[in-house]
Amino acid sequence: MLQSVATQVGAAAILIVCLSALIFGAWREKYASFFYLSAYALTLGFGLISEQDRPLYLLLVDLLCVQGFVVVGWKSPHPWPRWALAGQVICMAAALAHLSGLGIGIKTFWTIETIGGWAVLLALLVGTIAAVQARRIAARG
Repeated sequence: MLQSVATQVGAAAILIVCLSALIFGAWREKYASFFYLSAYALTLGFGLISEQDRPLYLLLVDLLCVQGFVVVGWKSPHPWPRWALAGQVICMAAALAHLSGLGIGIKTFWTIETIGGWAVLLALLVGTIAAVQARRIAARG
């Protein structure tokens, strides 16, 4: 699954953001990054699955991520878990629309899945930066 430069850049971004969240984040960021890295590791094996079956498996992985972000966002004062959850729900909706034959082609599905994945990654990065800033403010004051 890492044949093109775009997928390699995406993999590097996932690793950088998730590892920085594991190292510098609070418990919410650590849990979410561990969950997201685990889901990404599951998707790396999808190269062995036929092209028609990948949306179904991605739907299952997205469902696992949704559950993780619900746990992270439950009664959270931070907005980023809800942003990440929204990105995952959009990915799930695209997979459901494609699988049910509602007129979303495979290219559109992959585009929505990619945009949703980058949105989740951006939300996790924002959460990590906010956790680092909160830690710095608490150390000063």
